[in-house]
Amino acid sequence: MLSRYTFLGGRRRTVRRENERDGAFVDVHGPRILVLVIAIVALNLLDAWFTLLFLSHGGRELNPVVQSVLDLDSHPWPFLLFKTLGIGCACAFLTVTKNFRPARIGLWVVFVGYSVLLGWHLYLLAWLDTAR
Repeated sequence: MLSRYTFLGGRRRTVRRENERDGAFVDVHGPRILVLVIAIVALNLLDAWFTLLFLSHGGRELNPVVQSVLDLDSHPWPFLLFKTLGIGCACAFLTVTKNFRPARIGLWVVFVGYSVLLGWHLYLLAWLDTAR
């Protein structure tokens, strides 16, 4: 899974035999997965920004774990660090295991989930603007 080539440049872009594709580890992941992971991280950052915006307007966080992180400090940095590291570690794990079917499904589920969440945030933003 991790080797000296992971951080210093990979060697394997694909598996040697096609029947070994599912469940094999490779070192080089390609541009498609890079775009997907960058999109997930960008959507995560937008979610964090919208969350802080709505909290400043009297909203409330429904996730109890995130709410406990928000309650730790009046500053948003612990929340942003927790949120960014959490999705970053999850995306890194899913990228390394991308040739496993559950990991591929997981990446797309996270992407679709964050896309739907962004739609919800945009709806709330429009509602917030009309409520003023």
